[in-house]
Amino acid sequence: MALEIDSSTRCLSLVGAGGKTSLMYALAKKLVHRGKTVICTTSTKIYPPDKAQPSKVFLFEDKFPDLKRLAVEIKEAKSCVIGMKADPMTGKIIGVSNQLIKVLLGLADHIIVEADGAAGRPIKAPAAYEPVVPDFTDLTVLVIGLDAVFAEVNEKNVFRLENFLRLTGLKPGDKISPQDIGTLFEHTDGSLRNIPAERLVSVFLNKLDMLKDSQILSELATVILKTRGDRIRSVVAGSLHAKGVGFKVFTQLV
Repeated sequence: MALEIDSSTRCLSLVGAGGKTSLMYALAKKLVHRGKTVICTTSTKIYPPDKAQPSKVFLFEDKFPDLKRLAVEIKEAKSCVIGMKADPMTGKIIGVSNQLIKVLLGLADHIIVEADGAAGRPIKAPAAYEPVVPDFTDLTVLVIGLDAVFAEVNEKNVFRLENFLRLTGLKPGDKISPQDIGTLFEHTDGSLRNIPAERLVSVFLNKLDMLKDSQILSELATVILKTRGDRIRSVVAGSLHAKGVGFKVFTQLV
C-alpha cells in the first residue's frame, strides 16, 4: 500500500481537506482485503458509509459499549464505523473521545480516525483547536484536494479562509500556487498544526484525475518535502472513486 500502512500502524489519523472520509473507507476496504479488521471512527463528525462502502455502523448513544460483545461483532463484520450518535440535523455520525478511541484500539487490527473537518473544501488552514489527533496515533495522513491548485482564494475553495489569508499572505481572488501550499506546511500554525511532533506524516494529494499537468504534481511534492524535511514520510497522489470503491490511481511520488 502506497501509504506504507503495515501491522505497526495500529492507529491512523486523517486530517486536512479534500477527501478524508472517502480515503478512510477506501483504506478500510483495502485492509479488509488483507485479512485485517478495521474500525473507522472520528473525533469530529463524518458521513455514514453508503452501500458501496460495506461497513457496519455501531452507535453508542452516550453509553459505554459492551466491549466483549463489540469485539465479537467487529470480528464478524471485518470493517465497522463507530460513533456516539447521529446528528439529527445533518445525518452525520458524531465522534467519540480520544480516550474511548484508545480503548477501541484493542478490538481491531487497525483503527482509522477522521480527526479533522473541512466542510467539503479542497484545502484548509486549521483553527487553534484543530485537528483533534490522538497522541497515540502511529501515522497521520494529511489530505489535500488537487482541485485547490490554482483555484481562486474564496470561501468556496478554502476552509477557515481568514486563517488561510493570514498564513499565506494571499488576498481574496488570488490563485493558490504550489508555493502557497508549501507555505501552509512551513508555518507553525499551518497544515501540521496540533499533529504530535514525534509522529510522522504522509501527504495524500487527492483528485489526481483533475490535474492535467504532471509537472505541477512533482513541483508540489518537492515543495512540501522541502518545507518540513524528515517529518514527511511520503507524498502520494491518487484519485478516489466517487462511490468509495477504492483507489483509481495511486502513485508513490517520493
